[in-house]
Amino acid sequence: MVATSERTGAARGLPPVGTILVRTYKGRAHTVEIVEVKALPAGRGVKYRNNIFPSLSTAAKAITGYTTSGPAFFSPLH
Repeated sequence: MVATSERTGAARGLPPVGTILVRTYKGRAHTVEIVEVKALPAGRGVKYRNNIFPSLSTAAKAITGYTTSGPAFFSPLH
């Protein structure tokens, strides 16, 4: 599970750099990769379609269009 700061929403517990997560949503596979981003507080970010997001939750919002828990969205149980 990803630990987040309630004040900033910034991910502090992202998986290691290089981790690839795939989630099928509305019949389409969406792939994100954890990348090194020194400018972010966690030192890592989530790359999705050539955009960098500070957390799994913001990447999940880009995919779904609504606020959702990124750790739950990318959980292997989905």
